[in-house]
Amino acid sequence: MLGFLSAVVFGSNSKFLYFLFRTGAVIGNGVEPMLVMEYMEHGSLHDLIHNETMVLEGDLLLNILRDISQGVRFLHSATPQVIHGDLKAANILVDRRFRCKVADFGLSQKKNLGGTGTPFWMAPELLRKESPNTAATDVYSFGIILYEIFSRRNPYEGEDAREVLRLVADKAVCKRPTLPPNCPPTISSLMADCLVDGAEKRPSFNEIDLRLKETHENFDVDPRTLRTVSQRASAISPLAVFPKHIAQALKDGRVVEPERKDVVTILYCSIIGLSTLSATMHPSKVADLLDRVYTKFDDLSRKHDVFNVETVGDSYMAVANLVKDQESDHAKRIANFAMDAVKSANETYIDLEDHDMGFAKIRVGVHSGPVIADVVGSRNPRYCLLGDSVKMTSEMESNSKENRILCSDTAADILAYQCPEYMLDVRRGVTIKGKGEMRTFWVYED
Repeated sequence: MLGFLSAVVFGSNSKFLYFLFRTGAVIGNGVEPMLVMEYMEHGSLHDLIHNETMVLEGDLLLNILRDISQGVRFLHSATPQVIHGDLKAANILVDRRFRCKVADFGLSQKKNLGGTGTPFWMAPELLRKESPNTAATDVYSFGIILYEIFSRRNPYEGEDAREVLRLVADKAVCKRPTLPPNCPPTISSLMADCLVDGAEKRPSFNEIDLRLKETHENFDVDPRTLRTVSQRASAISPLAVFPKHIAQALKDGRVVEPERKDVVTILYCSIIGLSTLSATMHPSKVADLLDRVYTKFDDLSRKHDVFNVETVGDSYMAVANLVKDQESDHAKRIANFAMDAVKSANETYIDLEDHDMGFAKIRVGVHSGPVIADVVGSRNPRYCLLGDSVKMTSEMESNSKENRILCSDTAADILAYQCPEYMLDVRRGVTIKGKGEMRTFWVYED
């Protein structure tokens, strides 16, 4: 997976540039060593696991672990053997496809006495100065990385560093990080084996990779252990926000081409008065309100099989006939979703501790028309809908009223055909930016 590609001599000073897949070093006489880094869209694994808005679970976690184990396995199998010497989440880089690359090992082969590394990731024999860095000490560091990933915390956070290191090195105590709660049993067992005191008792990276491979079929993480801003248990992986074929293309590193759909039905809805609530409520309560409302909307999106494009602030956007062929009932699906969304919001308390504040209220806008769907951005790629239809839907929402559904004449025509049981009441006098006055319709249940 990783290794030296070539060594090139620059100029008369014999400065060497060692090219690695993701890292390298420039070493010259009389100058400070310099690392050469390639830009990685998601930064380091440390950045990723400490970003609480990023949910990590399932296959994504397993792929991360296997990328690390295979990368170090490659280093250890080299001739002469390459020992990393400072393996930790901060030295694992993550690209736009959430593939991990082992970095910062280019200077690990310098001559030194004793052990090197970052103290909390160093094996006890290194702390006791009984051994230099070895393949087994890299295995110990991998065990600490397992703790980092599944706890989403730094090891021994908040503890006295000197005391921690003394107890880690003490053979009678063998202090180690506590196994993260609800960590999968296979990972807990692997972490324990990597962190044993005796270097000869630790598995090799060949064995680690084999154990991770065998874990794949039964790899399951309790979402409660994966801390997010809302702490909701219905956690999803980052790629789950994309349609299946888009997620697979991103995972494979393929270019995602824009897709055109001649007709979809889009819904925008927003929570009324959120700005006022944000000024009077504690931010944690506002976040809790949004979480409770949008979790219900997510359940409804699955019920009616519509795709949630994005959730930003007080706005929720969904679409039908985009990621699946729903030509015969896309407007009906969105109308059904809209009706249920209004009812669901009206059953959601604004403040669970103060019922006198009443229930949430939303306004909804619906439009049907053509769109372009594309993935934009690289560091945090987003699946977006582009085109005039998106603007029109937003205008429908902004011109709607409390607990009501306003749709364009285009959406109304399709809805009348697909779902004649809904009543459509014409609303005149709605002025749309750039288009002037337009005919719109209120949607009612019969």
